[in-house]
Amino acid sequence: MWIAAHYREVELPGEGWLLVDPGKDAGAPLSRPDRRSLVIAVDHERRFYALDGRRFVDRAGRRTGPQPISTAALLDDLTTGIIWAATNTDVALLADDAQLVSSQGRLAHHDGRRTSDVALSEVPTLNAVAGQWLGSRFCARHITRNLDRLSGQPFFWTRENRGEEAASWLLWRHKYEYLRRTSRWFPQMRRALRVSELDVAASPRYERVLLLLAVALMEVFGITVEFSPEPEHAEVEGFVLAGDAMVANWLGGSGLWYVDASAPPSRRSVFSDVEASVAAESLVAESTPQRRLAAVASYLNIPWPWFHRRCEQLAVAGVDDIVHPRSRLLSTRGLNTAIRYVAYLNDLQRS
Repeated sequence: MWIAAHYREVELPGEGWLLVDPGKDAGAPLSRPDRRSLVIAVDHERRFYALDGRRFVDRAGRRTGPQPISTAALLDDLTTGIIWAATNTDVALLADDAQLVSSQGRLAHHDGRRTSDVALSEVPTLNAVAGQWLGSRFCARHITRNLDRLSGQPFFWTRENRGEEAASWLLWRHKYEYLRRTSRWFPQMRRALRVSELDVAASPRYERVLLLLAVALMEVFGITVEFSPEPEHAEVEGFVLAGDAMVANWLGGSGLWYVDASAPPSRRSVFSDVEASVAAESLVAESTPQRRLAAVASYLNIPWPWFHRRCEQLAVAGVDDIVHPRSRLLSTRGLNTAIRYVAYLNDLQRS
């Protein structure tokens, strides 16, 4: 995805904020509907700050002269990851927005079925991100429709093991609502991911930051996050184990989705083995959310003090001036919630 970058020098008027002069020629190129744009501000020490072009133009239209921006918009691995994930997801979903509507209509007969297995050939023209969104939404609806089949403390197995995949928790509207609804139904849950050392080594730090933020969002809702490194867990489909065993898989499979409201005994046995293994050997087995997140950061090779400090800065400013999705299917609510949670985690632990 190409993004038009418009460079501006900044003044340094005060602690924590800068002034950027939009210039007389900035409005038209920054507000073009067919192009994403960023204002890249450069200070006297050659530090770079990124701002969403359309948001910047809208603000300049309400207030003339130099525009104040937060130094939290510093371009680093945190803001780069957010811009990368939000922009690429936004473009992909907008590109197939009409087809997503028609695809949901064609596949509506699967709603409410106990078992459903949909091949990719059912939606051959959807791009990969749009297809994943459709599968994820169906799986979320399948689980929430069948929550009364579950009991006790549920164990959720999810297949995201890279930040690119985990960004769906931070950006897709239905994922945030799914977390909120399931956490209200079950105040105590566990959710495990398989993240190997090879996954960590293959991911740039800005992508690993997204995975850490997704874990933080899960912890917001009282979900205890666990990590498995076991190679044999890589091919296990997404499932929920709580008395009964439910399958809901949209990622890493051969089709668009596969769901089963009550898995057969052979799969329940596999799921039970996964749950027991993760319970005994989680890579981030700590007693508090703060310690778990610090352990996740350590495993992902992300300096926790840096990450915590940057979340503190962004918690005040928010991410919307840095990146603001256009698709109706996306929201920055998950991002802002995760960032603020990390920022105020010490206070929450003391309360």
